[in-house]
Amino acid sequence: MNSTMNNLSNSPVINLENDQIILRANLYGGAIFDFHLKDIPINPVNFRTKDLDGPPFMGHFLCFDRWGPPTEAEKRYGFDHHGEVNTQQWELVSPVTLNQPGKVCIMKCSLPMGKLQLTRKIKLSDTEPLVVVTEEIKNLNTYGRMFNIVQHVSLAPPFLDKNTLFDNNTEKGFENKENGSPDQEEPVILWPKAEYNGKKINLRQFEDPWPRVSSFVYHKNEKHAWVTACNPMKNIMLGYIWEVKDYPWINFWRSMENNIPAAFGMEFGTTGLHEPFPVVAKKAKIFDRNIFDFIDADEVISKSYIAFLAKIPENYAGVGKIIISDKSLIIQEKNINSRNIKYSI
Repeated sequence: MNSTMNNLSNSPVINLENDQIILRANLYGGAIFDFHLKDIPINPVNFRTKDLDGPPFMGHFLCFDRWGPPTEAEKRYGFDHHGEVNTQQWELVSPVTLNQPGKVCIMKCSLPMGKLQLTRKIKLSDTEPLVVVTEEIKNLNTYGRMFNIVQHVSLAPPFLDKNTLFDNNTEKGFENKENGSPDQEEPVILWPKAEYNGKKINLRQFEDPWPRVSSFVYHKNEKHAWVTACNPMKNIMLGYIWEVKDYPWINFWRSMENNIPAAFGMEFGTTGLHEPFPVVAKKAKIFDRNIFDFIDADEVISKSYIAFLAKIPENYAGVGKIIISDKSLIIQEKNINSRNIKYSI
């Protein structure tokens, strides 16, 4: 068994739960690898990489301090794809006890080469099937630097199949060609309809391997960005909502095997260009949106999101809109006003 597999299998696990949901996170790599309803034991974020010789990507993992590959020079010094965070042992700060269920925990990770520190607070609702995650990024360097952080939510079967519906409130996007070019944003794609090689593609469903990676930006005039994945035949919805200023981009990654969906990434973050830092720095903006963040020496930056689950009927049409109002999260069904889901936050 290789060292990555040993670290992953021997890592302590954080267990959080309330009356409706269970969330589990691994202290090696920091991934949230289980998030499910208690009365429907299907875990949407059960993805696990097959390449156990590389970083142990699984479930909802982080891309930090970058999204995408290192340069050749960085690679020689040991930088991995998506940064160092997924190969580090995180520290449990407080207050949950390992292997005992709780509702709140704080966990921390420092990047030994990138010299950034991330402190994550996970707080489950007392009564609702949702969780609030706040992450503080601190620069341990004596100089300012560029960085990126992407929440790589990774779905897999049995939740993921051709019945799964994907919805969001993005403005526009493009196919991320990952070819080293800073100019990849043409042609523009508007969710959910696209055309490729003369074939019409409905991005709401995973019926075609194209586009392997696509990146979309949220409207500047919207306060909240959101994304959902619904599988009506499994009666489950998984969703995320956050402020656009924290994460203006979302990136979708598709993996098919024998024409069957194998994995799907809903990756919301600070960038929409899957390239090394020199290419990202040269481009700087796409659609007049920044594609990296900057953190000064000793600066601390805070970013948050809400993740939620819901039970849905087999004829659920998908999500049309999500709003936060008067400490309530309201999920409106597409084209139907009579089946709103409302949670207290």
